[in-house]
Amino acid sequence: MTSLRVLVIASATIAALLPTVPAIASPPPTGRHRIANANSGLCLSPAGGTANRNEQTVQFLCDADLSRAWTIEPVEGNVVKIRNVKSRQCLTVAGGRSDRNAPSVQFPCDNDPSRRWLYAPSDDGLFRLVNLQSGLCLTIAGGGTGRNDVAVQFPCDADPSRFFKLQ
Repeated sequence: MTSLRVLVIASATIAALLPTVPAIASPPPTGRHRIANANSGLCLSPAGGTANRNEQTVQFLCDADLSRAWTIEPVEGNVVKIRNVKSRQCLTVAGGRSDRNAPSVQFPCDNDPSRRWLYAPSDDGLFRLVNLQSGLCLTIAGGGTGRNDVAVQFPCDADPSRFFKLQ
């Protein structure tokens, strides 16, 4: 019951942070996808394509390597967990941190709120991923457009690097 209460409180907090998200947002996609940053066009991947626990998540070419593919699994409403196809580990923020620029990593999936993301669609077919633990958006550090630039969390704003699209 405690984890459900945390989920409800975190969801309410995130909803307050994102007033532009429609009250009845389109449901999150399910299944296997590549997740590309809207600013760079590059896809999320564990660094080096490895299956190592705590490997940082970076952006890299959107090729057929299984490390670039993620399974989006609904949890409740627009809350999802995002599991790497190759490693079977979940996208999370290192150590469950809540500070700006904390790197994202892959880690075994469990019920920790840092391994849950609010799928927040926008009108243009793009979406934000808001970490349930921190209330911060997944983005690419410094809005970078290079290969291997690290995915971090940062306050949600209109910067194109805070948005993603599916491929």
